[in-house]
Amino acid sequence: MKFYLQAISCLLLIESKGADSVPPAVELHVPFAPAVVRIAGQPTLYYELLLTNPTADTLNVQELRVVNEADSAVAVLEVAALAARFGRAGPPSTSVLPGATQVLYLEVGLPAEASVKQLGHHLTYTYRQGVQKRVAHSRSPWLPIKQQLAPVFGPPLRGGPWAAVYEPSWERGHRRVRYTIDGKTRIPGRYAIDFIKLDLQGSYARTDENVVGNWYGYGADVLAVRDGVVVAAQNDFPESPTLAAHPAYSAAQATGNYIALDLGRQQTAFYEHLRPGSLRVRPGQHVKQGQVLAQISFTGQTTGPHLHFHVADAPSALGAEGEAYSFARFTQLGTYPDFNQFGKRPWTASGSQPALFVEERPAANSVIQFE
Repeated sequence: MKFYLQAISCLLLIESKGADSVPPAVELHVPFAPAVVRIAGQPTLYYELLLTNPTADTLNVQELRVVNEADSAVAVLEVAALAARFGRAGPPSTSVLPGATQVLYLEVGLPAEASVKQLGHHLTYTYRQGVQKRVAHSRSPWLPIKQQLAPVFGPPLRGGPWAAVYEPSWERGHRRVRYTIDGKTRIPGRYAIDFIKLDLQGSYARTDENVVGNWYGYGADVLAVRDGVVVAAQNDFPESPTLAAHPAYSAAQATGNYIALDLGRQQTAFYEHLRPGSLRVRPGQHVKQGQVLAQISFTGQTTGPHLHFHVADAPSALGAEGEAYSFARFTQLGTYPDFNQFGKRPWTASGSQPALFVEERPAANSVIQFE
């Protein structure tokens, strides 16, 4: 599923109780249209709200209310939650300095029982007027929501258990890493997942984890998630035999050996960190869903053998926007509520028995089995 939406940008005039003059204006901008994907049964949107302060005053955001067309709140973020979603290094803060733009990374769950056609954003923030602190309120334009869910794919891997490693709040996670190519900034890994294979005890390596061949996922086949055409590939990126010997590769070398598979409808699937010499396909080749493409390995910018998988709107690993997607069927075995325990202890089981999910995206740091 793909739809286009012009980036929404508006200079908002706002009201301030008790103020003698018009308070500072804030520019709100959604650079890439969100698509709905279902996670754990809930329709969810990932998108970025850019806040630009064109004034000479520092503004401090206090609250963001995301509302539906009936003006009912579907999400309310106050200072602590907002600070965690502001894209910047350093101590948590919700201030927007004069002339600065701050990225607010949003993951909004929509009501499962109702269709939401558009969203609005109500912003509350403070600013200084002389020695006094003033409170201002703003409303954004409506953001239309496409009613179709994200496209559904077959599995990129067989069996399991596979840990679906990602977390939107990680400062350096795929969700928040922005690349500027040809003068435009994008987030190619907005919906990226790193798949790491585990045993039933939650370990990812048989013995010495420094030896990459000991990792359970090493050498596993990766599969075409849909019929498509290979548009780009690399098969000769060198591999380090141990974690300790792995060089610090640049962003330009992040993919290691990879395959870019054109799925049609301006969707390209990327498979990264593949085993040198394992690719069974070449650019221009047509492939079928379920066909073996290559094997998992330890190439490129990575801390261990795994499959990096994401879908983007163009055949460029770093110069494209990450698109939402879901998988036709998988069973969730459990999850890691505390990722510090990953690889050290078994996951937390999903209730009394594993849960089957149909046409969904795996939840963050969940452990799944592909059908």
